[in-house]
Amino acid sequence: MERNIDLSILRKLPELKTQAVLAIRPLAPLSMVSELPGSFYKTLKYPSKKMLCGLFENMLGWHFDNSLRLEIFKDMVKVRKKQKIELKKEQFIQGSTYLPLLMDYFDISGNISLKEFKSIFNYSDLWNRGYRRSDSNKHMNGCRNIDASLVAERYNLFTKWKDLSSKEAESKKDEWFKNNIGKIPCFYILPTPREYIYFDAVMEIPLVLDVTLADLLLPETDIKNKNVQYLLSW
Repeated sequence: MERNIDLSILRKLPELKTQAVLAIRPLAPLSMVSELPGSFYKTLKYPSKKMLCGLFENMLGWHFDNSLRLEIFKDMVKVRKKQKIELKKEQFIQGSTYLPLLMDYFDISGNISLKEFKSIFNYSDLWNRGYRRSDSNKHMNGCRNIDASLVAERYNLFTKWKDLSSKEAESKKDEWFKNNIGKIPCFYILPTPREYIYFDAVMEIPLVLDVTLADLLLPETDIKNKNVQYLLSW
């Protein structure tokens, strides 16, 4: 069943006039990573504004892929230009490729506090990160499985190419890999250290919101019953 999503709010200038407090009770440990990580994914203590933006868009049903988000953002840029305001994509995609659409329509207006506090602690664990090498046959070194029709062919050809120079052998392997990429998993799993934070408490986040966004979030989505939302992170 098709659903019409109203994006008209994005054509108006934000009016941050509505005060509100967002209460979040985490249902599981969180790992809120805001910056491009290295070998360790370190969590923030509290969600960033960009993560809250993802939360609000999720609540409104704005589940758009990157290409559609970019088209919507381009339209926003044209509208803002007429309103004498310059928007740049680089302002909003720092830390991840997620392009938020509501960043200008709210702000965190004070310190985040914890209520009903019982405990809070951090711990590290291994997280399965999807990794991809679409340009090299070395991608297969991480794959546990490939299509059964390729197993014997790969073994025979790669064995045959051992007699070639290293550069020529790698070139032939890469060409074979690219020709058969549809039968090879797109990603392989790379265990990566990641930090988590556990809350047995309620986070209370003071906000100031655009009046239209407040109207969209508060009464129509019944925010008190939205207890299965997620925060966008790495």
